[in-house]
Amino acid sequence: MTFTIHEQVHATAIIGPDVDLAPDVRVGPYAVLEGPVSIGPGCVIEGHACLSGPLVMGANNVVGHGAVLGKDPQHRGYRGEATSLVIGQDNAFREFVTIHRGTVEGGGETRIGSRNMFMVGSHLGHDARVGNGCTLVNGALVGGHVVLQDSCILSGHSAVQQRVRIGRLAMLGGLGSTSKDVPPFVLQQGYNSISGLNMVGLRRAGLGHEAISALRAAFRMLYKEGRTQNGALERIEADHGHVPEVLEFVAFIRESKTGINPIRDGARRSRLF
Repeated sequence: MTFTIHEQVHATAIIGPDVDLAPDVRVGPYAVLEGPVSIGPGCVIEGHACLSGPLVMGANNVVGHGAVLGKDPQHRGYRGEATSLVIGQDNAFREFVTIHRGTVEGGGETRIGSRNMFMVGSHLGHDARVGNGCTLVNGALVGGHVVLQDSCILSGHSAVQQRVRIGRLAMLGGLGSTSKDVPPFVLQQGYNSISGLNMVGLRRAGLGHEAISALRAAFRMLYKEGRTQNGALERIEADHGHVPEVLEFVAFIRESKTGINPIRDGARRSRLF
């Protein structure tokens, strides 16, 4: 980007009167910032991006070329209410990402944590809640009211139906989609079909041998031993309830309102463990 010598804001950018920029924020050519928008220090807004308020953004975020953040929610019941988008720090919103504000029905706010990466063309719907360290790969689509817990991964052109939760360190495979909750630590591929534990993700996150072994056992009890869900969860707690990750896994499933998906028919044991 080319900036004027004395300013960080390109001469062609359009900055509304209600916009509050930290002194070092850089804004590229033909970017549009409109409404009550507050941008924290160290942020970069690239050319042709559009940010609409109410929007609050923390420090050191990068908004890529053509990204659109904070526009009205795509909701038939929306009537122009002043809902908001709240963003933490150190996030990357790459080219042509779209993220919408909340609705009154959903509490009025879409909220994103810190250190997340939204790759090219990914979309986050109204009233979504995103934790920290999540990755949405190119073309990933997330419906309204979805909850993405910390460090989950949505692979390329995957899709998450509205009001679904994706658990911590879970991964939805490329072109996969889900209309039910995806428990923490698992890998889901295809449509509504669990494949196994997200072993690569667990190791990269630094989970120790005890935690991974206990999660393997919990997965086997839930999916491979023919138990009812409640029976499996009770057995898992009895045998491995001393492991925090296992308790997290069990609590997530018990709290589910949409239910969770079954294991894929014919899945090989080598993929599960």
